Amino acid sequence: MNFDELKNTIDHLKKTCKCPQCKSSYKNKDISVIATTNIEGMMEMRCPKCQVSTMVTVVISSINPEIKEQLPRTHKTISDNDLLDVKNFLNSFDGDFKKVFTQIPNKKQ
Repeated sequence: MNFDELKNTIDHLKKTCKCPQCKSSYKNKDISVIATTNIEGMMEMRCPKCQVSTMVTVVISSINPEIKEQLPRTHKTISDNDLLDVKNFLNSFDGDFKKVFTQIPNKKQ
């Protein structure tokens, strides 16, 4: 995503998105760019009024179809089992991220 595409994306978000909690509008300073690729961007929008944080993923749809076909797909569809796994993990998660990222996973036999 180049600068012009990023600027247009942020302008579009400001025009079309409102805080899901209090319906306030966003300004430039309320939108943070987390990551971008050639055709995608992930942004965090923090409400200036109630401080609710919303994550947004944007995909540029005007990319040349020939180029789009050549780009690798970096994600797969999320299944019902994936959602259940996340739900079960969060139900027992104690908030200790250090423990989560330093544990060696059990190997299934």
